[in-house]
Amino acid sequence: MCPLSKCKCGEVVYVKGFSGCPNLRKRLHGMGLIPGEEIRIISCGRGPMVISVKGTNVALGRGMAEHIMVACTRSCPLSSRP
Repeated sequence: MCPLSKCKCGEVVYVKGFSGCPNLRKRLHGMGLIPGEEIRIISCGRGPMVISVKGTNVALGRGMAEHIMVACTRSCPLSSRP
């Protein structure tokens, strides 16, 4: 697992969990980011990351993306990135 902020453009990853305060988790859940959900990285250059969740593009600041733990496969909760 790694933070979403470390992912590269074009990757498809799966939400595994969150770090941070309960208010942040609630906000992320409201955006459709729940464990097991597929995320496609659209843009990861300067500025906020743009991801696609359930067919909707969402912009996330790097600080928020740092609290979203993801893995490369849906089934492996402790998947490590190559």
